[in-house]
Amino acid sequence: MKLLVCDDDISTIDVIQSQLDCKQLGISKILRAYNGQMAKDIFDEEHPDLVLCDIDMPLCNGIEVLEHIYNKDKDVEFSFLTCYEKFEYAQKAIQYGVTSYLTKPFDLEEVKVCIQKMIANVQKKQAASKIESASRNDSLMSSILRQACDGVLGTNRDIVNAGLRLNGVDFDADSKWRIVFTCSDMTDAIKKTWNKELLVFTASQLHDEALLEYIGSAHTVVNSDDRFLWCFCFIRGELSDDELKKRCEKLISFSEVHMSLKPVALISDIFSFYEASNVVCALYDQMRKIRYFSGKIFFQNEQINYEGNEEIELNENQILWYLKKRDEAGYKEYINSLLDHMDCTEAGLDRFRKELINVFVTHFRDNGMSSNIIFMNTEIIAADEEATKSRNQMIRYTEALFSIQQSKLQESINSEDIIVRARKYIEENFRENIDRSDVAAVTFVTPNYLSKLFKNNMNMNLREYINQLRIEEAKRLLLSTSMSVSEIASYVGYYNISYFSTVFHKLVGTGPYDWRNNGGNEGETE
Repeated sequence: MKLLVCDDDISTIDVIQSQLDCKQLGISKILRAYNGQMAKDIFDEEHPDLVLCDIDMPLCNGIEVLEHIYNKDKDVEFSFLTCYEKFEYAQKAIQYGVTSYLTKPFDLEEVKVCIQKMIANVQKKQAASKIESASRNDSLMSSILRQACDGVLGTNRDIVNAGLRLNGVDFDADSKWRIVFTCSDMTDAIKKTWNKELLVFTASQLHDEALLEYIGSAHTVVNSDDRFLWCFCFIRGELSDDELKKRCEKLISFSEVHMSLKPVALISDIFSFYEASNVVCALYDQMRKIRYFSGKIFFQNEQINYEGNEEIELNENQILWYLKKRDEAGYKEYINSLLDHMDCTEAGLDRFRKELINVFVTHFRDNGMSSNIIFMNTEIIAADEEATKSRNQMIRYTEALFSIQQSKLQESINSEDIIVRARKYIEENFRENIDRSDVAAVTFVTPNYLSKLFKNNMNMNLREYINQLRIEEAKRLLLSTSMSVSEIASYVGYYNISYFSTVFHKLVGTGPYDWRNNGGNEGETE
């Protein structure tokens, strides 16, 4: 860091230079100027970070020096050390953001404090600049790697090179890379209330940190569908298999502990960057065969024994058919036949469990029922915890799923029963701040389905029914108690007196004050 001291009094510069501990302050060089023009010339040639300047000097004054420097580099820290206390000088100093305005005769300690303050400001600006630059670089890197994954850059070495040069990155088409490709089943994480968008963000951050010791997500490209999370972490250089495996073990451990994910990892061979899209395609094809091997680590070039670990051949349409037809015997027979021909280890049963639970979630959603039924039912929770321990426990789990599906389907078919339970809940809780989501939760149907069903059966929507109950209760209290109108409004569930009056007038034909004053005999609509 360079300091320019400009003063036509040479002794002032000598004192400052001799008394400053440059090494301690981090100042590498002190530059000397004895007039304003000299200060401008030195600044243009040396580009100092700090300037301490007098005002009244030969050739041009300190204000002109300040304006010159400000126009060249606004980040330079500038302070005045002068005999002048004129208001217009101080005003200029403020206008240009001068750090300090010291007057002569000066106190050397004040000068040291001033310089320390300027140094601190420079360091803050440099840190902010580094963060901004890192953010831009991360954004650029993320964009390039995603384009490489999607095949946008192509596979022609010269074309890829031209694209990389255009973006100004520090590697070329022949640079060596490896990819760690992970696939995670999100079923358990979402069951534990993880938000999908948050899962995607956290996974990308965790991959960069665990595999590259990099805080951010610049090197990891994330894709997802309704069930699986796919992460491609690009690792530059030729790291050894052992080192990559060690990092993958760390990633899997972190994912399981902190995110309820247990990814399978596939490590690519070393490749040149222009080959990235072909490598990604090959990894996708291989991952399709091993995506159920949760927590395992594989290398692209190794021979994998798939015997006894084939992808589960569970026919979703077949299961949905049995559920729709309420064919319990056919369902049980089909489940047993699948278990007879599959790997019934804990890992195999866990893959089967996840496949089956996704079919049931699909069925519940298709029939307007909340899939939370599955995850909140105590019987299902207990069976789920034991399901992967043995074939018999898995059968109990599949039967529990079928049983709750049938009972809830019957309830949804019997719309009158849903309306009865909805009305009962509203009548018991209308004084609270409830909405259709609360009512839907206790009837085990989706809010949209409940609204449609309620409108068809009651000829009014849920909000109208809640308002009706609240206003009837308010009318009773207006006549039978000495409570104020605002107290009554709050008691029946309205926290805005103006809104209460509006709803009351709409349903009754007059406002609550007039209705009470007239003894409830005038203005009421039919």
